[in-house]
Amino acid sequence: MAQAAIIAKRSPRTVREWAARHDIGRRIAGGDWMVSRVALLMLLEGDAAALALYLSGERQSADVDRYFSRLRCNNFAEISAKTAIPVDLEKLT
Repeated sequence: MAQAAIIAKRSPRTVREWAARHDIGRRIAGGDWMVSRVALLMLLEGDAAALALYLSGERQSADVDRYFSRLRCNNFAEISAKTAIPVDLEKLT
């Protein structure tokens, strides 16, 4: 959650609320929250269409794929909190 808060330039509490409200994250076994970097980027950019596709399980759409490409990953496992590294979103745009 701390990394997601840094990326979003918001408090961990705000990102935790976004995760619950917008389904961009989940709690693992009642423990820490994990936030999808792809979904967070879509939310930060206000791309509701891409986020809806992503949340429905769509991974082949060009609208979704461009976020994976920008984050230099090709599947969800590569962006899990266990393997994530900080990303400067300003450099990706």
